Amino acid sequence: MSVLPATIRALQILPDFKGVQVATIPWATQIKIQNLADDQLVIRVRAVGLNPTDWKHAQGDWGTPGTIAGCDAAGDVVKVGAAVKHVKVGDRVARFNFGGSWQTDNGAYAEYTRFISSVCFKLPDDMTYEEAASFPIPHLTAAQALYMRLGLPKPGVKPMNEKVLVWGGSTAVGHHTVQLAKLSGLTVFVTASPGAHEDLKSLGADFCFDYKDPDIASKIADAAGEDGIIYGVDSVVNNTSTNIMVDVMSKQRGGTIITTLPIPDETKNRRADVNVEFTLVYTELGYELTFAHIVSFPAMKEDQEKALAYVSQDLPTLLAGWKAGQGSPKFKAQRLRKLHGGLQNISEGFKIMAEGNYAREKLVYTIA
Repeated sequence: MSVLPATIRALQILPDFKGVQVATIPWATQIKIQNLADDQLVIRVRAVGLNPTDWKHAQGDWGTPGTIAGCDAAGDVVKVGAAVKHVKVGDRVARFNFGGSWQTDNGAYAEYTRFISSVCFKLPDDMTYEEAASFPIPHLTAAQALYMRLGLPKPGVKPMNEKVLVWGGSTAVGHHTVQLAKLSGLTVFVTASPGAHEDLKSLGADFCFDYKDPDIASKIADAAGEDGIIYGVDSVVNNTSTNIMVDVMSKQRGGTIITTLPIPDETKNRRADVNVEFTLVYTELGYELTFAHIVSFPAMKEDQEKALAYVSQDLPTLLAGWKAGQGSPKFKAQRLRKLHGGLQNISEGFKIMAEGNYAREKLVYTIA
């Protein structure tokens, strides 16, 4: 085990959501570090990835002032709990936590971080820390939506002869959902701006539609044929996306749509034969939580167990043979925008994301 520093630098949310600051917090002296929980790890952070949830917690009313920001990070394991078996000290890993919500002593945007092992995966030899930091929340959200909520077959299992509609193929979650759905044998329908269509087809999309097309619902329904589509994942969840998805689900068989943000009851009740469910990747951490001070979830140990099985058994197969900047034979890397300045400049990345100026790129920072 490495000698841990007495204090570390971490990105802290300021009062009244006036931004973030780099603060110095105790580390090695924390009881939670000295008596590390059996299912937890400590890593030296090498790179972090930015998600929409990060700036919304840091600069909006989703978060909690005084907490440490950030969810996705990659780095080197320096300490492991007694029950952790799938990674060890010295391994290069990536994982997420629920940053900006409740922890004042721990978060991803820091020099060191403590986290739950159920959402931790070991990096292939040629995967960079920055590539790895772009993975955890988007990938494990996609896996949760497809395999834990929709119950679809995981890659390598007998494929299902069905269709799935992914709204927002250009998002980070969409990038992962499209590929996983294709690997599971589904016919993949995707919405995105026309400029992204060729890229999405290279990831596995079979049919692409312009999300701004006023006739998009009828065009998707026509392409889906008589049996229609019974599965959907909405990674955008704006004022119209989920409603359109509900409308295009199979008229004969109904369907199930998984959303990545809460949806109003009006949308949930739009069709009696279509189930609309909000899923939250943080439930894979296994503890009771409240999202954005609004939506509460019980401790979902089954999600935690399924996540651990996925990162330790399924994900290594998908990532085998990874080449930096390209991906693996089964899974393509997302385009990265590497921003500079480390922890003190992450607020710049928040601004870029809040203004929507990042296209199909994943924003990442090198920390050490």
